[in-house]
Amino acid sequence: SIRDLVSPGGRLYESRQAVIDGAAGSRFIDLVTPEGAMYAFPRVRTEALPDFDDERFAYELLEHKHVLVAPGVSFNTPYNDHFRITTLPEPAVLGEVFARIEDLLHDWAVAEAS
Repeated sequence: SIRDLVSPGGRLYESRQAVIDGAAGSRFIDLVTPEGAMYAFPRVRTEALPDFDDERFAYELLEHKHVLVAPGVSFNTPYNDHFRITTLPEPAVLGEVFARIEDLLHDWAVAEAS
């Protein structure tokens, strides 16, 4: 039953929680908690990264950190500070993904401060 997967201790519940925890632990990301979707739509804080561009981010994240996300503008948003990520991978994988995202955003913040 899907109930077992989405209840505490279930794989989908734990994967979703890994996304929530990854965003909560970030200096750069805000997240409206996904309710029933199999994806999340995090926002990068432009207060921390004023020159953030979601398409550039998606490209560099794939190129340098080997993580695939979809830029928010590809969903016809009028803003470019979001990206879409699936909540389906194993929690440990999602933990690593958010560590790589944080590394890239940190590098960008350092470069912007220089």
